[in-house]
Amino acid sequence: MDIDEKLLLSKTDDLFRLCNKYATARFSDFLDGAELSIIDDKTVMPFDCNIAYYGGYDGSEKKILGVFPQWEEPDFNAFPIVCLKVMGGYSRKLTHRDYLGTVMALGITPQKLGDIVVFDKGAYIFIHADVAEYVHDNLHKIGNQGVKTEVISDLTQITVERKYKTIGAICASPRLDAVVGAAANVSRAQASVLINSAKVKLNHRQTAETAKPVKEGDLLSIRGYGRFLVHSFDGETRKQRLHITLKQYI
Repeated sequence: MDIDEKLLLSKTDDLFRLCNKYATARFSDFLDGAELSIIDDKTVMPFDCNIAYYGGYDGSEKKILGVFPQWEEPDFNAFPIVCLKVMGGYSRKLTHRDYLGTVMALGITPQKLGDIVVFDKGAYIFIHADVAEYVHDNLHKIGNQGVKTEVISDLTQITVERKYKTIGAICASPRLDAVVGAAANVSRAQASVLINSAKVKLNHRQTAETAKPVKEGDLLSIRGYGRFLVHSFDGETRKQRLHITLKQYI
């Protein structure tokens, strides 16, 4: 266990301890997929607390962990998340990198920043309530493009549609090397090279286990090829190979 992982688990334990001590809900900063996976794998939930993860919309990648007293049902409205709707980029289409770089240049750390969802002529920036007003007051330009920001506190107003390309493929088994080969459209040997070269993450965590089993709902990140959701395994062919359906993020 490295220092960053120990620190993450220590902070998570503090949330449970403080929730139990003061009988009030406690919230983390934004957590990325790898951090969420570590917490799920290695945290023992004490004190019979109730927990929930929320990032501002269904299907968010970065999320905040909310820890609630035993008698209190988790409430998404209680999470310290604000959405800034940013409109601009009328002479040049702004990218995710443009928005991210500008917000980071304001001194906002990744822990206070959730997902940035880009749409035509604008983006939704999900951000911690602690810094939302500061960003709103200071975000006037992205690159050479003037922008306008609007604070959306009622997150139920926001509809985020993830776009995917559906891929149907055949693989030998649900092993990681076989599924990576199907997703990247390369041979199993080439997939093994990608895995052993630290170019593959499964559920946001790097792994070198070529035989690691992959399940429906798992997320694959393959450097140079993209990110894929393992949607379903759809039965066997006559040669006992597996039909698999993947959804590639676009």
